[in-house]
Amino acid sequence: MTSPLGTEGGAGFGWDDVDVYKLGVQWTASPDWTWRAGYSTTNQPIRSSDVLFNILAPGVVEDHFTAGFSKSMQRTPGRFNMAVMYAPAKTVRGANPLEAPGAQTIELKMSEWEVEFGYSFGF
Repeated sequence: MTSPLGTEGGAGFGWDDVDVYKLGVQWTASPDWTWRAGYSTTNQPIRSSDVLFNILAPGVVEDHFTAGFSKSMQRTPGRFNMAVMYAPAKTVRGANPLEAPGAQTIELKMSEWEVEFGYSFGF
């Protein structure tokens, strides 16, 4: 290799371009409460031939489900916010190119949960 990792012409993770589709809704139930939900889906960016190098960045999930809310605080100016995200497990398998052909298969599996709390001050 003549170029550093990640530069033009250098080694990379081998990810393919992806199409991402997202849908989100927001409902203001009252001046104090706002509810949100969303869904995102994409195609797999990692080919089975690139599984070995992607051990460093196993971004194999394809679907994300989100929900959250905001609540205005009565006694102080500001809003309390909460959000959750869930990405169901997804697996990508491929041969280890550093072993004899067909001798070893690598499996990348990933699922993800995220919970977020925040407070925005009403300045």
